[in-house]
Amino acid sequence: MTYTYPAIYTRQRQGDGPLFATFVAPAGEIAQWATVSRLKHDGSGHQRLRSESRVRAITRYMEQDARNTVPTSLVVALRLPNFTEPKTDCCAAIEIPAGAENPPGLVVDGQHRLFGISDFDKNTLLNVVALINASDHEVAFQFLVINSKSSKVPRNHVKLLALQYADDELADRLTTARMTLGKHSFTEVVDGSPDSPFYRCIAWPTEVSAADEGRKKLVLPGAIEQALAAIAQKKLPELEHDDALLEFFFTLWAAIKELWPELWHEESKLLQKIGIVAMTTFVIEDLVPLADRNDIDLADPTQVRAEILENILGLMHPDFWNCDWLWKSPDTSASRRLVVEALKQVRRNLNRGIKWDADIQLVSAD
Repeated sequence: MTYTYPAIYTRQRQGDGPLFATFVAPAGEIAQWATVSRLKHDGSGHQRLRSESRVRAITRYMEQDARNTVPTSLVVALRLPNFTEPKTDCCAAIEIPAGAENPPGLVVDGQHRLFGISDFDKNTLLNVVALINASDHEVAFQFLVINSKSSKVPRNHVKLLALQYADDELADRLTTARMTLGKHSFTEVVDGSPDSPFYRCIAWPTEVSAADEGRKKLVLPGAIEQALAAIAQKKLPELEHDDALLEFFFTLWAAIKELWPELWHEESKLLQKIGIVAMTTFVIEDLVPLADRNDIDLADPTQVRAEILENILGLMHPDFWNCDWLWKSPDTSASRRLVVEALKQVRRNLNRGIKWDADIQLVSAD
């Protein structure tokens, strides 16, 4: 089978510069003629491992607003043995065979966009820039340059945009991309994302208005920021991307909410700042050794959820968050550490079949 698309052929540089073909193709078709070469220890291949959280983030982004699009192009390398170069700077057809054991296309940049949009709708059109019959050296070079030169928009630039486009419609729409123009950064995304376990549950320090109807003020903004910082401080490559970090945080607290719904109320110690930060710290510290041994992919929400429910929360007791605590210290790094250590003791006790609160100085004897 052969896929045919109208394309424009160009050469940015004369001489040894690669030939480019720019065209549009459905995501599902691209997946038929292009593959991803994983980076291997012997140096072959070039792509980083697929991050399920980033793929889901793209799919979710497309689902949440009919206006959301991905205008940036996929970059692919195409091997077309019988190719005859057409006149440049003009439109001509490009024919790409599919169905062979070794697809002719190789994704250089944009694998998560391709997978995420394909999961959303295989008929969604994507812009493609193809390097035609480029050498392996050129493909590897382009991958390194594209990924090392790209950067996030500086925060000061975002704040400037906020002044120019500070309207509610834009702010609401940005939450579909897990972005914010406001000063509270991730907390606004956690509060405004329908798939967040804290959706409309942040206790903002503002006066109540008609817009707050149905809102539950359960968690302080600072609790969310510090909890996310506790994860980010581990500098885990799997969670370095904002989408992966937020997906991990959502997965963690959605599992807690599912298992302990009785603790989801304003008076719960679990939802106080000390509880949010300490519980997040306890879980991420528990998972880091598994990630270091490649026993879990922290960017895969399915794996993370299963591990948290079965091997972490399964050896916890919700009464820890309901009982009286003897130590009435203010929320400090030392007090949060004490709670983390107490959680470790709870698990140690239950794992050994003894009473969950044995040898925990933080809780009262009764």
